[in-house]
Amino acid sequence: MAVQSSTQLAPDQQLAKGSLTLPDAIAISVSVIAPGMASFLNVPGVAATAGGSTPLAFLLGGIGCLALAFVVIGFTRRMASAGYAYTYASRSLGKSAGFMAGWLYAFGLACFVPMTMAGVAYLFSDLVGLDESWWFWLFLIGMALLVGLSIVRIKVTTRLQLLIGVLTVAVILIINLVTTAKGGAHGNTGAPFTFSHTVSGGFHGVFYGIILGVTSYIGFETAADFGEETRNPRRNIPIAIIAATVFAILFYLWTTYSMAIGDGVDKLSGDPLPLKTIADRYLTGWVGTLTEIGAMLSAFIVCVACATASTRTVYAMGREGVAPRWLGRTHHRFHTPANATLLVATASVGMALISWYGFTDDLGAGPALLTYFFWATLGTLVVIVVYIMLCFGGIIFFRRTHSRWNPLAHVVVPLIGAAVFGAALYGSIYPVPPTPLDYTPYVALAWIVVGLLVLLALRSRNPEAVERIGSILGEEGGEDAADLDDPNALGKAAPIIT
Repeated sequence: MAVQSSTQLAPDQQLAKGSLTLPDAIAISVSVIAPGMASFLNVPGVAATAGGSTPLAFLLGGIGCLALAFVVIGFTRRMASAGYAYTYASRSLGKSAGFMAGWLYAFGLACFVPMTMAGVAYLFSDLVGLDESWWFWLFLIGMALLVGLSIVRIKVTTRLQLLIGVLTVAVILIINLVTTAKGGAHGNTGAPFTFSHTVSGGFHGVFYGIILGVTSYIGFETAADFGEETRNPRRNIPIAIIAATVFAILFYLWTTYSMAIGDGVDKLSGDPLPLKTIADRYLTGWVGTLTEIGAMLSAFIVCVACATASTRTVYAMGREGVAPRWLGRTHHRFHTPANATLLVATASVGMALISWYGFTDDLGAGPALLTYFFWATLGTLVVIVVYIMLCFGGIIFFRRTHSRWNPLAHVVVPLIGAAVFGAALYGSIYPVPPTPLDYTPYVALAWIVVGLLVLLALRSRNPEAVERIGSILGEEGGEDAADLDDPNALGKAAPIIT
């Protein structure tokens, strides 16, 4: 199969090549991680089951993501593509796996769009004192702004992401510093990093907590989605991925630890807004309000980032013919995937309507937070499946292409990632979570089945499109990636990771 360079595409299929620098790539990954929003909204969800052991859930989730980061960096050193998971899986596990990775990853990130915009509506209403009758209208206004930001030049969006992210993180780090310096409620302790302070029982509590813990890390690899738009992608994208991953692990461990000792290890699970609580308790009231404003802005920015990342995968599938061709066209002026953006935005509104008005609220969270937690859980489940695929794909990839193959680095490390993500999947099923979160494994399974049926239909009606899966790569890396199609290429290229 011949590798097709992005420069061979028609003008209305090309992205803005080389428009993103290293800071832009880092901003994309960090903004999708959304540390401000996750600290405010995800931590209480983890603490509901993990309790005072919440930092341990974040530590285990971080280990899995760090192992996956190693795998993704190995791929990015060889190829640059708009649909990173879709392309990488296709070139390691085969065309069918590549299609399913794209099918799941695009859906997973699309789930995070209604999730995060619901978080924006909830936090804005809480800040200005609006009741829940305003929540969905605020959601729609936010979605209109999202479409505009996603279609303008992507560099404008990433710079805004970086500014808001830096300011929000700076405030949270000050809260962490003061809380730990004062020793929290009962002094500094290692108890939050044990299994003994969970709500729903030891290992189960932590494993279920890993789901929203991993949700907080998802996005560390998103810079890889912008491989064709990033300058010197085989250098800058690996740097962006490792920088985002290491930062996220350190930041979340310190922040969740501060919340655990600030509230009291055995009281964390009962606090709906622990970050605001410790800000009020150990600093002053206006700092807590400032963190909520930062979380709201962070939620909006990550919503834009998730939408743009999801559309890149949809776009990549459209231009290769495994999704409608019109999805693979870009805006004539901004060279962004406008058609895919409109599709993702429209689908997100429909998804929000389902959870907002169609589900029974056994969580007692209200429609906005119910929407947030439902789509967060579902999106994480399907993305975790993709992460497991990439871990196993990395083992195959490294064996085929690495001239200095090492079983510890190239087998054990990916298996560690797969094991952590597998534990999170187990924790999402047993014990059974409350309604409507108990629907999420079935919806994820249904989406996988639909994807397999679509793939079978494609193989029957349009086998040429299936053969094109993963064939269009960015100009830089295209020649090296061609080695993957050559069974005699082992050791021919320079080492990927040393």
